[in-house]
Amino acid sequence: MCYVELYACSAFSFLRGGSFPEQLAEVAAELKMPAMALLDRNGVYGAQRFSVAAREHGVRPIIGCELSMEDGSILPVLVENRAGYKNLCELLTQAHLCSEKGKCAVRWDELPEFAEGLIALFGLGSARVSRANASPARTDGVLAMANFSERSKPMTSCKYSKRLFRRDA
Repeated sequence: MCYVELYACSAFSFLRGGSFPEQLAEVAAELKMPAMALLDRNGVYGAQRFSVAAREHGVRPIIGCELSMEDGSILPVLVENRAGYKNLCELLTQAHLCSEKGKCAVRWDELPEFAEGLIALFGLGSARVSRANASPARTDGVLAMANFSERSKPMTSCKYSKRLFRRDA
């Protein structure tokens, strides 16, 4: 089974990542990763550069973002499709506009409105899992993937990983 990095930050996430998006794609290819996710903090700052470089190296780019939530927690979110990218950009725009200058905070109650096409990652034992377990997307496991839409159900990693991580996407 191949390893896929789902939580890499680029140098565009100040003090969080040290490599440019192109370098991340190159290393992913050297390590023979079929896919890699780039999640910059509160924006998709390196997404375009990463997507181009990853495709040039035969790596499936997965775009996402680390969302700073209103309670201070961080919610990693992956984009599943075009609708998800649109929703993530709209959610980020709204959060930046409604926050004070230089800050960005997403409200938990905003997530259902922008949930289509987004996959949130939760680590077991974190505050994020406790908050997420209040939603219909409750799951038990080391890593839970949840969609905040009203119709959400626990996702099985096998079903979604085949679609999310394929090379031809």
